[in-house]
Amino acid sequence: MKIMTKLIIISVIALILASCGIIPVLPLAIPLDPIGVKIPVLWGNDLAIFVSVDRLPVSVPIINPVDTAMPVKLRMVIKDYAGNLTPDNLLLFEDGKAQGFVMVKESEVRIGADIVFLVDVTGSMGTEIQGVKNSMMNFLQDLEDAGLDVKVGIVPYGDYVPASPTSTDNIGFDPPYLGLVDPTTAASYTQDLDVGWGADGPENAYGAIMFAWDNMSWRSGSQRVIIWLTDAWSHYTGDQPPTVPWPYPPSNDFDPKYTKADVISTILGYATVHIIASTGDYYFVGDTDFTHPGDPREIVDLTGGLIIYQDPMGEPDLSTIGITEYILSSWLVFFETKSYDDPHNLDLYIELPDTTQGQKHLVGVTY
Repeated sequence: MKIMTKLIIISVIALILASCGIIPVLPLAIPLDPIGVKIPVLWGNDLAIFVSVDRLPVSVPIINPVDTAMPVKLRMVIKDYAGNLTPDNLLLFEDGKAQGFVMVKESEVRIGADIVFLVDVTGSMGTEIQGVKNSMMNFLQDLEDAGLDVKVGIVPYGDYVPASPTSTDNIGFDPPYLGLVDPTTAASYTQDLDVGWGADGPENAYGAIMFAWDNMSWRSGSQRVIIWLTDAWSHYTGDQPPTVPWPYPPSNDFDPKYTKADVISTILGYATVHIIASTGDYYFVGDTDFTHPGDPREIVDLTGGLIIYQDPMGEPDLSTIGITEYILSSWLVFFETKSYDDPHNLDLYIELPDTTQGQKHLVGVTY
């Protein structure tokens, strides 16, 4: 009975995909697990590989697994590599067992990309804001030129989200934020961005990402990409409110409403977060520990995004730091798991056509 139920569900999904004009790559085409393939003893580690579990549907909703072996979907990116890949370039293991899998380029099966910029507009960003504005427009044009269907949102923030001209931040825009629109409209809004007074050091970064998640009209089946541009860590629930002198009085509506754990539990598996962090008081190139409750880089790391450090006196260039290639060159890897109820260890070994090797290991992953 279970086998028959699975075949019926698979057939229905295949028909839905076909009716939408999408090649039904899952789960019928997933090959059996290879026999006799072991985790390599010697393997190079010369590639920066980003992997996260993806919970978004490819283009139509996929029913949740019950007693059927529905596929797990991973998003995989190899930094600075935009070439072709085949299954021969990848070995995938779940809990030490080799997996049969299907690979497909994400840009070929998604309907497009929904990209939201979270822009710190406090005074310390004054040296970067013009570069941010110019770079955002060039970046969006690059994606359009590549033929990708792009929608763009922008959320300016400081201690308040969105930044408000009536708050003690003394920063505000009209409209206060931009929902998902076409790149041309977004470029126009971008040119009005400016900085204002920001009071204390940390900003309300977690509030910004949660505001974007709740207020953007995300399209079903799109890549969801969030790009943080900031030089500060985040306030969080339980954090001390600002205690600087006038004109920053205590404010109940400022009390941080989110922790890092809140953000992770909300977006993990549904969006990729990148950060362009200006070095100085909070961010340093050699940092490896991102566990501080106010450090958003742990969110970036868990969602498989890029952490990019920026000279605070320079101008970031989004078109040259890898995010464009990341969006255009990500891969989806489908495989069948032995269990959805337990955490798993995943090991990926990649060898590019030029024989360069890399590996990525995920511990305690849940689907």
